[in-house]
Amino acid sequence: MGTKDIKQSLKMKQKQDRNLQLPEDTEPTAMLALGLREMRIGDVKVAMNCINKALDLEPNDNNALIARSKCHLLLGEPQKALQDAENALQFKMKNVSMANAVYCKAEALYYLNDFEMSLVYYYRGMRIRPEYEQFRLGVQKAKNAIQNILHKN
Repeated sequence: MGTKDIKQSLKMKQKQDRNLQLPEDTEPTAMLALGLREMRIGDVKVAMNCINKALDLEPNDNNALIARSKCHLLLGEPQKALQDAENALQFKMKNVSMANAVYCKAEALYYLNDFEMSLVYYYRGMRIRPEYEQFRLGVQKAKNAIQNILHKN
């Protein structure tokens, strides 16, 4: 077999894996875990499908909303990411989940060019979880964007 045959057989195997039917008693947490795994691998569209199925099974799952928000960011859809992050922030949750939702909201606002509000949310995230490096980097990123805009004018 040549490399072309191997690539083709791998693609067919991946398609078969994606098209597997899920049992009706599938747990939303299992679907979410599968979606997170696919996101780590880099297959964001498959991850989005799994996370959407998890949300169909349990619509108010904060972790699934946060994961879908991250998927939207990776797909370049910051408006949808912002909506999911805001929906997740409406519910009571632990500090870790709250910090992740705040980070997703800050990132979405940044990519929507709302640098001032993104800076506010990066700071809010730093208050919740000061040890998260991503918030400090976000503050720097937002400040630089604001300074670049001010220097252009």
